Amino acid sequence: MSKKLLSILTAAVMLMSFSSCADEAPVMPEPKKTSVVHTRPEAGENFYGYVNYDYLTHGQIPYGRDDFGTFANIEEEMKQYLFNIVDKIISSEPEAGSYEEMVKEMYNQYLDTKGRKKDGADIIKAAAKMIDDSSTTDELVKALGKIYQEYGIGSFFVFSSEPDLYDSSKPRLYLMNLNTCGNMKENFTKTDRGSEDIGDLTKKVLEFLEVDKAEMKDRINNVLGMINEIAYATSDSDKRLDVNIHYVLKDRSEFSKIFSNINTDDLLSSFGIGKEVDKLSLYELHQAEKINEFFTDEHLRALKDYALDCLIFGYGDILPPDMLDSDTSISSIAKNPDKAAKEFVISLLEEEIGIIYGREICTDDTMKAAEKMTSDLKESCRSLIMKCDRLGEDSKKKYISKLDNMLFLIGYNKEYVSPFEIVPAKDGGSLIANVIAVKRGKLQEKLDKLNYKTDRKTWYMSPITVNAVYNSLVNTVTIPAAMLSEASFSAKWSEYKNLGMLGGVIGHEMNHAFDSNGFLYDENGNYNTNWINETDKEKYNELMDRVKKYYSEYTILDVYNINGELTLGENIADIGALQCILNTTDNKEHQKEILEAQATQWASLVLVTDVVQQLEGDEHSPAEARSNAVAASMDEFYDIYGIKETDKMYVAPENRVKVW
Repeated sequence: MSKKLLSILTAAVMLMSFSSCADEAPVMPEPKKTSVVHTRPEAGENFYGYVNYDYLTHGQIPYGRDDFGTFANIEEEMKQYLFNIVDKIISSEPEAGSYEEMVKEMYNQYLDTKGRKKDGADIIKAAAKMIDDSSTTDELVKALGKIYQEYGIGSFFVFSSEPDLYDSSKPRLYLMNLNTCGNMKENFTKTDRGSEDIGDLTKKVLEFLEVDKAEMKDRINNVLGMINEIAYATSDSDKRLDVNIHYVLKDRSEFSKIFSNINTDDLLSSFGIGKEVDKLSLYELHQAEKINEFFTDEHLRALKDYALDCLIFGYGDILPPDMLDSDTSISSIAKNPDKAAKEFVISLLEEEIGIIYGREICTDDTMKAAEKMTSDLKESCRSLIMKCDRLGEDSKKKYISKLDNMLFLIGYNKEYVSPFEIVPAKDGGSLIANVIAVKRGKLQEKLDKLNYKTDRKTWYMSPITVNAVYNSLVNTVTIPAAMLSEASFSAKWSEYKNLGMLGGVIGHEMNHAFDSNGFLYDENGNYNTNWINETDKEKYNELMDRVKKYYSEYTILDVYNINGELTLGENIADIGALQCILNTTDNKEHQKEILEAQATQWASLVLVTDVVQQLEGDEHSPAEARSNAVAASMDEFYDIYGIKETDKMYVAPENRVKVW
């Protein structure tokens, strides 16, 4: 589930949104009867199918989705819960300055189409004019910097403050990936999705600018040619944790040589980077070099057109129809005004509404149970570390020290303060101005961290994110409030079912501290390849080779092999987590509950074509393998279900992989 270490940095330029589906409260679809006769597999043939038989054979993917499963169900139940929160807020009189007032104000401003038309889009038009009026690349750089600071929108240059790789107590300025308008590198290099998205977006922007059709075609092609070249110069997503690629530290003079076509002093100052910043790290060196190649007056038109794309992509959903003829403009509200407004507010005020959600979800009893579960799993991990025969005594002490220093952030950030203000309509506030304030405030908050010591209590996910994360740079685990919802954790369930569900998430993130990437970082989050002695590092390399081999030989649908190299870190975290959970009890019935809850956790309906695509580029193994391959490595699985050598899932004891 997690996105680790440098993927935290990648998240700075990735689009986050809620999936759209039916208006009524979506839940895990009820199984329906069918004339097709299915036979429930035995546990030893397919444990994942054995546990999830009814759902996998009779379940349905809801309209509007490509897949559905346990985690999607958590997301949908939470989304409906958030809709209900908005309903309560808009029918109340919130306290001035509260998060509830922010939600109500933005909901009403979004639905006020007359007010939005009256306000127009002059602010956005002014930004577009700054870009389009740039007669040189030097002028364009200054315009992009002003738009970055005032509108919170980046295009070719996106900066972020994150902990330094070698001294995580200090912040470091990073130049991130360029804004790809919601696309990954592979959308350009492996599929046509990225080119189609950017092509459509550029066409809409140029239509608004009333560009001649013949000229429009050439300009679209020039933008696509440029972005595709930059994409091909960018490293693949599966390399996102490679320190040698993604931590290229440069001083100002070296930075200037990389961007030889740009006045980098003007670049940094235009983006609000003071002269006290003498070094910065490039997340993508080759991408930066390719961007520099295009920053010449010869390519000025394509540069300006793509900068306009990024601006409109950032604000397209709130622009009035006379600004942009788009299905994301006001015209789309007529389809379902209330739903559109709610989704907009939830996306814009993700942290604020997440805190309101967290206050309701994170009751004292729930938090005590989650904290006890975390403590129990830490103690279980501690005992496994102490008994682990691949670790020498010195490494055991260091692993225990890292475990003890691990910080768990569960629920929501009670110390959060919004980095922006929402101006009510009665005080002259407008939707566009308020959205700009939100985007600008969030961006500035990240850059402001350059002035302070790293705060380990920084939350790397909002309370309503259905996911969890371990951050190697600060040795913290974030478990958002959404993961404490009744679809994932319930007082109605037994302790051991909860351990298999929410405990699986907590244990997975905890074990990322010791996976193929995490074990390179010490207890303080500093990258230190000498943290563990050479003998134990060699033994760990042998373990990684075994895990790679084990998963590379595992087939999905009896045809497709898993990429053991790509999925290594996630597989180690999966195996280590289940070891820790099973180690909390010796009772076979309790361990059976854990194993079956773990299989239930990964229940998922997905198209075969999507599974094949996942195998090509996802660092996570498919759901079936996250259940079966992990269970088949546990000795308890064989004892509880009486697995025999003739069973399909049987793995000889010497070939079962264990992290601890």
